[in-house]
Amino acid sequence: MILNGLRHMAGALRAASPNTRRFLFGSFLMGIGHGAIWVHLNLYFRTLGFGEATIGQIISASSLGVVLVSLPAAVSIDRFRSEHIFMMTAAGFSVTQIVILFFPWPLVLMAGSLLSGMFFTVHLVAAAPFFMRNAVEAHRTELFGLSSALETLATVLSAFGVGVLAQALTSYFGSEMLGLRGALTVAALLSLTAVVPFSRIRSRPFGKQRRRWRDYVYSRSMGLILKLSFPAFLVGCGAGLTIPFLNLYFRDRFQQGPAEIGLYFSIAQVITMAGFLAGPILARRFTHVRAIVATELLSIPFFLLLALAGHLWIALLAFWMRGALMNMNQPVSNAFAMEIVPEDQQTVTNSFRTFSWNLAWMITTSLGGWLIERRGYAMNMFLTMGLYLLAASLFWTFFSGRRVAGQVSSSET
Repeated sequence: MILNGLRHMAGALRAASPNTRRFLFGSFLMGIGHGAIWVHLNLYFRTLGFGEATIGQIISASSLGVVLVSLPAAVSIDRFRSEHIFMMTAAGFSVTQIVILFFPWPLVLMAGSLLSGMFFTVHLVAAAPFFMRNAVEAHRTELFGLSSALETLATVLSAFGVGVLAQALTSYFGSEMLGLRGALTVAALLSLTAVVPFSRIRSRPFGKQRRRWRDYVYSRSMGLILKLSFPAFLVGCGAGLTIPFLNLYFRDRFQQGPAEIGLYFSIAQVITMAGFLAGPILARRFTHVRAIVATELLSIPFFLLLALAGHLWIALLAFWMRGALMNMNQPVSNAFAMEIVPEDQQTVTNSFRTFSWNLAWMITTSLGGWLIERRGYAMNMFLTMGLYLLAASLFWTFFSGRRVAGQVSSSET
């Protein structure tokens, strides 16, 4: 199935427009910076003496930035050229990360985290409509999967490379804090180079007639958009309780260092990348809805193993499988949402889904850090399991039997 997925994506890449290829390369470079932050920034905050509650508040500030900018991002996407938007997001994201690293005062960290979340969100919100406008229908799902796979590959390289570099610099400087700061700075500078491929994209604003602000917060498809967004909100609630703290989980429960944690997260991303490649094939064989619901439900037992694990190898197996299953449906879910709404509602749909997920993440990340300091990691993981189960059940209720354009039967795959 994975080889079949590679074949489909290779065909989609050959058929891709120059704009799409430039976007994919730029996103890969941004993924290096984003991956380094995802795996190692919490460890850096810990070396500064911050506890889980404070770290949760900093992460929550990033999610607040996402919430604040999600809907305005839809306006910018429709009114400005894609290359200008992507260049601005790459530069802003990288610069704010450097500020966070070299000015580690609480208020600066909060503000920098908020701005970082804003910049990266504009990039994410712009990506799906960009694909819809620059890719032919037959290859859209594969290109969504390829984009996710490339960003995951960037995370693999970044998680492992930054971990090894941080350990080497720690030995050189005699300080884990300086080692992590130096390695994360290198990743941020690499992310900044995404400006170059983004600057070569040639596009135009989506429509000649500008829509009113009301059109971005309400549409004739609002009922459908809310059905797409509410399950995402529940998943975001569950993820916010647990996912930002998994690197600290391995550090605290199993006494692992930056290099080991970087290796574990790199392996997780390799497995996740295989999931991204297999996801579109599952969607074609079993329908998008069944693929999304099945992968969410199958991830739940692995959360249970994470909560109860007393041995490192059990925790690692659960961590890797959970990540692969939950992320396998990401490109499928994005493609499904874009396909079932009218073309002129794609941007606002993507904004609402991003808004919903990150509003949930913002609410529960701060709560998650507070709970971990007082009750440990297991309670959060049990709550996450319940929220994922509810999200999968609602998604099935809303969309079971719904097919999208290009859906084929299993005999044709």
